[in-house]
Amino acid sequence: MAFGLTEGFEGLLSELVDLLPPVFHGHYQKPGRSYFLKAYSEEYQGTFWKMKLVDRMKVKSVNKSASDNIIRLNESHTDELEKMYESAYPDGYFERRMLHSGKFFGYLHDGQIVSCAGVHVDSEEYNAAVLGSIATLPEFRGKGLATLVTARVLKELISKRDTIMLNVNGENTAAVKCYANLGFEKSHEYEEGLFSIKK
Repeated sequence: MAFGLTEGFEGLLSELVDLLPPVFHGHYQKPGRSYFLKAYSEEYQGTFWKMKLVDRMKVKSVNKSASDNIIRLNESHTDELEKMYESAYPDGYFERRMLHSGKFFGYLHDGQIVSCAGVHVDSEEYNAAVLGSIATLPEFRGKGLATLVTARVLKELISKRDTIMLNVNGENTAAVKCYANLGFEKSHEYEEGLFSIKK
């Protein structure tokens, strides 16, 4: 991750390029790309937004009666979740250990998890949390389920964490709208790419 804000960061980044592994996934701001491309080829993965929860009242306004089908997920749901992600979010990031947080929730339809949301980070030390692994099966999209499960995660966090963030592809207008409706605002943009050393 390359998000330098100091005057000396470009020089540091230039010196680090030779120390990077042959293949890596990078998060960086646009000026950093030129340094990586001196030694690497890039498979560009898009422009992403980091969003921060700023209006906590919007979370409380989510229709509670529509949340009856939401359950807390745990390790017993791991296999079903992994299958769901294969269909709903194959490029997403999910690891079994995340369920240990107790802050993963799923929406059930006929006993099947069709939408879910959780946390990638929940730090008491830094008083911060990062939401992630938010996904809905394609055939259930457009029904507001991602809003419901994300709101359920937020209700676990808003009284405990001062800073709550998430990352989203800036071109995913449906997701951006969902998060904005829950009180998130764009903090800044960054780029993502998969870099492979030039042969």
